[in-house]
Amino acid sequence: MPTGDISKSQIEASWDAYWLSKKEPGGLIYELFAAFYRRFIIRPTLNHFAGLSFAPGSKILHAGCGGGEVDIEVARKYSVSALDVSAPALSLYRKYNGLGPEVIHGSVFHIPVGDGVYDGVYNAGVMEHFTAEEIKRALDEFYRVLKPDGKILLFWPPAYGVTVRFLAAVHYVLHRFLKKDVKLHPEEITHVWSKVQVKEYLSNSGFVLDQFSFGIRDLFTQVAIVGRKAAIVPRPELLPNQPRPRRQQTTTEVS
Repeated sequence: MPTGDISKSQIEASWDAYWLSKKEPGGLIYELFAAFYRRFIIRPTLNHFAGLSFAPGSKILHAGCGGGEVDIEVARKYSVSALDVSAPALSLYRKYNGLGPEVIHGSVFHIPVGDGVYDGVYNAGVMEHFTAEEIKRALDEFYRVLKPDGKILLFWPPAYGVTVRFLAAVHYVLHRFLKKDVKLHPEEITHVWSKVQVKEYLSNSGFVLDQFSFGIRDLFTQVAIVGRKAAIVPRPELLPNQPRPRRQQTTTEVS
């Protein structure tokens, strides 16, 4: 759901409405497809890339966990904390994952933990719901809560991805031919267009892009992005009257 300039309470209400809508007939139909997608496509893909990115037993944060169907294996291998702005979503998370993982009611823009707590941060189907400014705020928070050399793992749909194209077609049919003003999922504001775009997002918040993967593993639906927290070394500032260093000149003797 786009957040723009709306208040925190409005954001929570929007996402609460989304998760509660799954009990409605239309929501239930969509959820059947979404559950299949999460269980048989996203979950195995998450397991694969998490295994490459995080050491067993690492303390990792699922930032925007939703209902948590994808976390079932990950929560057994790692010490997972699940963060979401929606209380109904966290209730579903408990349903799927039991009392093992820690659950945190909060926003990715203001994660209610101290600095340098986690070895890793991950999410799937979250970043596309934010504006460029909000993406920066979220990535800044991920950087803050990560330990030195911590990693982020993001599954972010590209504009050319299968699910993006499929859902666009479904919405077109619903609106044009069936005259149904229905949104099957929250608005997706920012899709991935290129590796350069993602690299810029990450570097602006202090991350180095380690991996950018798009392929058959998840049936061309998401870009798997791995970023590493890099130490930001400030440039030395010249004192007011300090001369700028000259480039050293070399001379060549000709005999």
